[in-house]
Amino acid sequence: MKYLPLSIIISLFIILGCGPKHDNPEVKKLYDEVMEIHDEVMPKISDISKLRRKIKKQENKPPSTLTLIKQLEDADDGMMSWMSDFQVYKSYKDSTKESKMRYLNIEKMKIKKVSDDMHTAITTAKQHLNEN
Repeated sequence: MKYLPLSIIISLFIILGCGPKHDNPEVKKLYDEVMEIHDEVMPKISDISKLRRKIKKQENKPPSTLTLIKQLEDADDGMMSWMSDFQVYKSYKDSTKESKMRYLNIEKMKIKKVSDDMHTAITTAKQHLNEN
């Protein structure tokens, strides 16, 4: 069970890495922008896990620690949810350029939010641990 999330992540990398075939350069460019954001922030999942473990191991934790741990978990969950919800193949089936662009713009906003949440959680946790 411990390795299930890792297998999901690896499967998503394979699926997302192969990517859909783009019939339009604008769609491809937008898809690449979405994936660039994802690829930049995805490795930070391990930072979140490490920080969460460090915080949980602390003795004499202040009450705000629970909020911080939840923030880290929510950031992690946000990425996992985005990856599992990203259905580019379904959205591309029999769709127009406009609908592809609309879908990718929405996904770009979502992954930017995930990225912002992850960066904020990491920064806050590092400040809490005096690691900046």
